[in-house]
Amino acid sequence: MGKNTFELIEDGKVSKATSIDIFDFAPIVHVNNGKDGENIIYAPKECIDVKYEKLSLSSAFDKKKRDYVVFDVTIAKNSSSKVPLKIIQGYDPFGPNDNDGVVSFSCSNSKVKITPVSKKVSYGDEIEIEIKHTLSRGQKFSIDIEGKDDQDDTFGVSDLVVTSGKINFSIVDKDVFLKSEYEKMIDEINFFKPFADAGAPSEYLGNYCMSAAERALSVLTKNTTDFYSVDRAHKRLNNIGFSGKGAKDRGAKFKSLGYTKSDFIFDGYNIDHNKRVATKNDLDYSSNKYDVITITKGSPLFTYFTNGINKKVGYHVYYISITNDFHTLILVINNTDPCNQTYSIYDQHGKTSSSGKFLDIEEGIAKQTSWTFLNDYMNRGFVPSKYGKATTRLWKIQRKS
Repeated sequence: MGKNTFELIEDGKVSKATSIDIFDFAPIVHVNNGKDGENIIYAPKECIDVKYEKLSLSSAFDKKKRDYVVFDVTIAKNSSSKVPLKIIQGYDPFGPNDNDGVVSFSCSNSKVKITPVSKKVSYGDEIEIEIKHTLSRGQKFSIDIEGKDDQDDTFGVSDLVVTSGKINFSIVDKDVFLKSEYEKMIDEINFFKPFADAGAPSEYLGNYCMSAAERALSVLTKNTTDFYSVDRAHKRLNNIGFSGKGAKDRGAKFKSLGYTKSDFIFDGYNIDHNKRVATKNDLDYSSNKYDVITITKGSPLFTYFTNGINKKVGYHVYYISITNDFHTLILVINNTDPCNQTYSIYDQHGKTSSSGKFLDIEEGIAKQTSWTFLNDYMNRGFVPSKYGKATTRLWKIQRKS
């Protein structure tokens, strides 16, 4: 076999190598978006809010493989992260070819350690690299990937080195959470659910919604000192209580301790007072509970959420008080796929029916506000002149450090 001669172009520049042997090992290395990895988040595809860097790989590669998408991967700050990769053959010559070689990984930032820095692989392999670092939140770096023959080659050892890929990284911001953190928080809510449904033990203080919300935040932030916390044996882990306090008091406390990125008060609901006054008994309440409060699309509430996400891939968590502290909730915006953003609202009974597409988040919060607003009115004895406020308060939760 002879050589297939190509002009090798990498990153728009002619490489010092001007030809590639049909037996040379020439891999392309991509993030394996069929795998989760560990302590990482990455969006699986481009959309309006996510645009990736592009590389033009070697013109020796098959044409459809030359345009390389550089994934943006968000990784943990205080834990090692594992990134799943897949090895793809860059070109497909006729006849036998060299299916294995070495891929190597390099980063110019000395605060980043990659393990392994090189690995013998074959086309089709799925591998992982581990990333450890001492960088601060929000800092960015990239890892360059190259491919070459190994020293044990039936077809002869080549000195050809090709650009095989690149990955851009950023350290997760304080107000963005990883999948593992989110799942632990939801697991805590689900653990609490049967006790709230059945009438919880005395250590829950009777204020089930606030108990559930703070237990969730305690797990999320790994803090059993500043948030109401109870272990799985129902043992109290601190002396925090809710006597004479509402969510607005606790939210203010979280803010003073540095656990909130932002806070917001919203009063812009539409209230159907005719339907409220027409509600005179429990049966009326059941019929009208979701129809008394509505919201106009594109409200300042939606803008608040949009600005809070700010194109940051991951999970965004909010502590919420609705109907002027009548009920306390946890709201999660799932922005792990910015092309398909979703939201979910949780209380002491678990995930509520107010969950779905992010574009419908106003409707979901209005729905929760409507039934609690009318429930509050019912508790006041259905007296037309006695009704409360529909005020919503929100605090976007962040790590303290």
